[in-house]
Amino acid sequence: MHTKSYPEAMLTLDAHHMGRAHVVASYTLLGDEPALVDPGPAGTLPNIEAELAAHGLRFTDLKHILLTHIHMDHAGATGLILERNPAIRVYVHERGAPHLVDPSRLIKSAAQLWGDQLERLWGRTIPVPAAAITSMVGGEQLQLGRRLLRAYDAPGHARHHLVWYDALSGAAFVGDNAGVRLPMVRFTRPATPPPEVDLEAWLHTLDLIAGLRPNWLMLTHFGAHADVDFHLADFRDRLLRWSELVRVGLSSGATETEQIAALQAEADAEAATLSDPEKAALTQQSGDVSLSWRGLARYWLKRA
Repeated sequence: MHTKSYPEAMLTLDAHHMGRAHVVASYTLLGDEPALVDPGPAGTLPNIEAELAAHGLRFTDLKHILLTHIHMDHAGATGLILERNPAIRVYVHERGAPHLVDPSRLIKSAAQLWGDQLERLWGRTIPVPAAAITSMVGGEQLQLGRRLLRAYDAPGHARHHLVWYDALSGAAFVGDNAGVRLPMVRFTRPATPPPEVDLEAWLHTLDLIAGLRPNWLMLTHFGAHADVDFHLADFRDRLLRWSELVRVGLSSGATETEQIAALQAEADAEAATLSDPEKAALTQQSGDVSLSWRGLARYWLKRA
């Protein structure tokens, strides 16, 4: 019988990105067909390896890697893991698959956001062999031993985003489509970086996730959360609030700097109930608010 103590036959691995806890999570699905969900950035691979070793596992024990999407903080380590174990099968949205095989455009796009800090932040992303990849469109079922997973097309944060639902535990691996949150803190925050934010699609994806009636939301940033109804409602409210603030700002005549400052003020006001350590940790998780402004601004300008 399912309990709310923690999803069944599963581990949360903390990648300790830049030495910080609760920033990037990877998940291990245990059983006869061990799998990683979102192995994290290339630069944190030694930390994930150490976390696996603490549970008696190695990369050579893994059979599968399931990706919610191909952004570097989620999938950047995939190629390096395949170097260690070429027998691993990688499951990814069909729109993301070409960028695993040839990550040059992904790296170029990320460099526009992170500049010369790219490799320091995320490590060295290398190609994934095409033969190791299974492309998904949503609707597929994946049987891993006694564990049945279903893939759902889930655009919003990115066009190539999947949500994975694990029938064994009732856990939904939502990537970035349910925002970021600290463990044990009832507060969510959007993460809306460019270039593929789509608000309308995102709201449909939130409806999809709610319709699965999951027992758990498994966030990459960060951890397993069982208060699903609260989380989805809180996140939807903040996502709509931020997007409307950006929309109004774009038509106001304010400068980009002033508009970003207004979104930062909104984020600060929302976080006023958090302790100072929680605010600092949330900032580390969700990144610079200016990136979220740029993603939402791009969405509204494309619509215009």
